[in-house]
Amino acid sequence: MKLLFSEFIEKAIARAHYEYDDSVKQWAAWVDGFSGVYAQGKRIEAVRQELALTLEEYLLLRIREGKRVPGFGIPKRSHVKAA
Repeated sequence: MKLLFSEFIEKAIARAHYEYDDSVKQWAAWVDGFSGVYAQGKRIEAVRQELALTLEEYLLLRIREGKRVPGFGIPKRSHVKAA
């Protein structure tokens, strides 16, 4: 079973944009719809890992603040009362 956070992050990373900036010799990555979620590094795999960490922090912060996260929802569970 996958955790909701992991699944959310994997889906977001799959939609990420990557661009090489020759002036600084680094890769940049971002995901549309997540303001401020950005990563930069010399190797694309390092950028992907940093982007995943940034997305995780973004998700946790938004949840803590009670704010909506685009594309993320916690499924409702039915509660069973003990007899």
